[in-house]
Amino acid sequence: MPDFLDRLVEDAKVRIRAGYYDTRESAAHKPVSLKSAMKSATNNAIIAEIKPVSPALGPLRLILDPVDAATKLAKGGAIALSVLTEPDNFGGSLSNLLQIRRHVSIPLLMKDIIVDKSQIKAGARGGADCVLLIESAFSRQPANSLSKIIDIAHNYQLEVLLEVHNKDELDRALKSRADIIGVNNRNLETLETDLGTTAKVMSAVHDRAGKLIISESGFAKAEDIRQIKSMAVDGFLIGSSIMLSQDLESKVREFVLA
Repeated sequence: MPDFLDRLVEDAKVRIRAGYYDTRESAAHKPVSLKSAMKSATNNAIIAEIKPVSPALGPLRLILDPVDAATKLAKGGAIALSVLTEPDNFGGSLSNLLQIRRHVSIPLLMKDIIVDKSQIKAGARGGADCVLLIESAFSRQPANSLSKIIDIAHNYQLEVLLEVHNKDELDRALKSRADIIGVNNRNLETLETDLGTTAKVMSAVHDRAGKLIISESGFAKAEDIRQIKSMAVDGFLIGSSIMLSQDLESKVREFVLA
């Protein structure tokens, strides 16, 4: 029986065939390094996410002005922004990415269900500096080559954040050419979230192979950050709780200074 990740991948393939990613507009942007931004962070390295809809929680925030939202997140101290470009389940858009890029200088992560070169190309045109890939979207479909997609991203001068959820996926990710590994506390098969996932996965790390590792999803308050900081992660990707906040700037700052 197909799980939610299978549905996400199939939706992505439909968008690819429909030409959603065949955008012509370009941000004319020289990529900046998310890795470098994380390494130079003086406080918690927070990647704040612009996510209008959560498949688990439903609508989060009506983004009438993506540039205004992005500016507030940056003022709050986010070292980078994750911008959803997946429209069907997360309410994202390539237009949001392009608009934000033209007004914000910090690194941008293109957050989508990426399985094809056309999506990488769209991210590069839209001004992304890094793209998110989901390890299990490739390992469960051997016809799609993760290593090839990573190489394509690097050819476009984009870094790769490779998302994992368990030890086996982590083992494969550490052997890949991905630049950053993200441990997702949300199970994309069931949409259940458990902050303990990061602790469980990180306990299996003996050699990082020079890769930065972040924790993703499930952070509601500063105490959650302090809890996971002890796992020696290099940063955090946070979306829903920020989007639900009445004060975007203050909410990001809460996590940055936790």
